[in-house]
Amino acid sequence: MANGVVEPLQIEEDLSSAVRRKAARTIASVAVDADECAELLAMLGLAPEEGKGFQQESRAA
Repeated sequence: MANGVVEPLQIEEDLSSAVRRKAARTIASVAVDADECAELLAMLGLAPEEGKGFQQESRAA
């Protein structure tokens, strides 16, 4: 971010991260067991670590 302007590429990367995190968590919530979860994540090219953590939302005052 330069001078308060967010670069479009950074927005895309942040969005992609958020979408991947939500996808991994959704898969984990519907999988029957750990093996199925791992298989489904692999099919979608996601890593289990992508579902961990959270992105702190920043709000402008």
